[in-house]
Amino acid sequence: MAKSETMHYLDVEGGRIAYDISGPENWQAVILIHEAIADRRMWNREFSNLAKLYRVVRYDMRGFGNSTPANSEFSSIDDLKAVIDHLKLKHPIIVGASMGGRIAIDFAIAHPNVVLGLLLISPGFSGMDFPMFPDGVFDADEKASRAAFEAFTAGKVEEAFEHLRGLWGSALKGSNLEFFRTMVMENASEVFQERSGQHERQVEPKAASQLSYIHLPLLVLVGDRDNPAMPHVARYIVDHVPDAKMKIIPGADHLLNLTAPRAFDESFAGLMETIKSSRIH
Repeated sequence: MAKSETMHYLDVEGGRIAYDISGPENWQAVILIHEAIADRRMWNREFSNLAKLYRVVRYDMRGFGNSTPANSEFSSIDDLKAVIDHLKLKHPIIVGASMGGRIAIDFAIAHPNVVLGLLLISPGFSGMDFPMFPDGVFDADEKASRAAFEAFTAGKVEEAFEHLRGLWGSALKGSNLEFFRTMVMENASEVFQERSGQHERQVEPKAASQLSYIHLPLLVLVGDRDNPAMPHVARYIVDHVPDAKMKIIPGADHLLNLTAPRAFDESFAGLMETIKSSRIH
């Protein structure tokens, strides 16, 4: 993956993180955390647009994009904290998608006085377990994920991608679909085999038992063409985080900012209004 004009590196324990930053130092900070089926490029549009009003940072998780893969134990929460501390970001708003949303939730729990607000796209959360949800909720997820892994392991990369696309990118088309394909193929070891993820240190305590301790503006977005398990996961989060809100976005899949960019923009603006209102009162 080519180096962008705004890209920098941050040395972290056992590796280095690639990140982009734009916007004046005194502007409100916004951090964009990508999904585990993409890299920081999924925020190309948002990074450019938000940098007109905010100090915006996006980074590649371990092994994705321009960041080095992990070959020893690491913490995604510590990586995020290292980025915030290194750049001296004060009370950032975190936008996290899928696994990026899980990291954002874990971070907000571990560092309750650091984050100003959360905008989450189909997030997971640590400590998720099947008994929390109705029977069969994760059947499609398990079937497609297993098929994608088996196809990739057998060298059938295109078949693996199609299983992945059907589960996560059913609304993608045209240039967005090709963009998604590029990110998946260039990050295949992480996407299909969790090359770095297998070294990630588990969070304790799990967010599942800590969600009620999150007291900040939080908005969860889920596309109605996403993995069918995701609305259930989002609802669980919203039901357990005080004052959290959830929006179902028509025509959007897991890469919601690509398939429904206008809805993403409106939701971000709405979160900002909520944050401003909460700070006034």
